[in-house]
Amino acid sequence: MRNVPPLISRNLFGSLSDLIFHFDDSMSLTTIAIADDHPVVIEMLKRLPQWEPDFLISHCSNSGEGLIDALTRSPVDLIVVDYSMNRGDKPIDGLRLLRKLRDVAPSAQCVMLTAQKNPSIFAAALRLCVKAIVSKEDGIDEIVRACRHVRAGQTRYFSPTVRLIVEQSGASSRDTLPRLTQKELDVVRLFALGHSLASIAERLGRSVSTVSTQKYTAMKKLQADTNINLIRYAFESGLI
Repeated sequence: MRNVPPLISRNLFGSLSDLIFHFDDSMSLTTIAIADDHPVVIEMLKRLPQWEPDFLISHCSNSGEGLIDALTRSPVDLIVVDYSMNRGDKPIDGLRLLRKLRDVAPSAQCVMLTAQKNPSIFAAALRLCVKAIVSKEDGIDEIVRACRHVRAGQTRYFSPTVRLIVEQSGASSRDTLPRLTQKELDVVRLFALGHSLASIAERLGRSVSTVSTQKYTAMKKLQADTNINLIRYAFESGLI
């Protein structure tokens, strides 16, 4: 067998050692998927220096559909998702998207980024796959803080604004229960945004009669005797 010169041997095995070390180090990183329908938000998140050295951003999507497609092809450890996204022919967002994420990526932990101020929405999200909720009114570094909190296996995380909203509602993160079901909330939100019952049915994959019944039930629960009062509820509770 031909002898390898000592200098070459040291260089060769030193390089291999560095490569193996780098490979092992990259394998220990927490992979993240980010979804927001505003490109500037995605760029800001990608450029945050606080991600280093523990996190690796694997996917960036500007729609719920794009996020689901990316996760189907390549799972991640953590998902940062905007609650309200309106891109695509048939946008998937809100509680509907969270339910799909629970099915598509059951092992992934989810951090929800939102402008919502409705404790009922927070409670519904927490019952799905969400482990942390960050308000868009808080600093962007709160997202990284939430991700670190979740990955450390700690309790649910609320950013300062979300925590204040929950405290002012007189309920804790565990007993804040929505008055409406998730399906009813979906219908009320879309109706308040100006969609017809037929349009809502198409977007949610339900029959028009089902959507009509869910809207009627929601109005009855809320004692909203007119469409205007229903829309006012959606606005005041932060659904839109």
